[in-house]
Amino acid sequence: MIDYLNYFFNFRHLFGLRPAGMSLRAVIILAVIFVLTIAFGVASKIIARRTKDGLKVKAYRRCFDLGLTMGILGLIYIFFAWQGVTLLSARFWLLIWFISLAGWLGFIFKYLLYDIPKLRKNIDQKRKFEQYLP
Repeated sequence: MIDYLNYFFNFRHLFGLRPAGMSLRAVIILAVIFVLTIAFGVASKIIARRTKDGLKVKAYRRCFDLGLTMGILGLIYIFFAWQGVTLLSARFWLLIWFISLAGWLGFIFKYLLYDIPKLRKNIDQKRKFEQYLP
């Protein structure tokens, strides 16, 4: 397994425009990853419907968008890789997919860890100010 991963992420293999056909093992592993990404998105949508906190609902909706978009793009990549389409089955698309996923998750975590506390603080200050208004 480790030898296969070393081959799969080899620089020459990763950036070649005409990669060899993808083995069934790789297709299954990638399909599981992409289906789990879609499942993460659907679970986020379900949690968003049950959550009463409006600020966290926005984060869950972003997670739903992330899961659905990245999962579908991954499944499209598997289709092209399985069919052997020259440019669209290149392995660097997986690298771009992982970088995009990490960036998108970074923005979601930034919203959860930095933006929500600032917004809550502003809302609390506004409530304190408005309690003295007639």
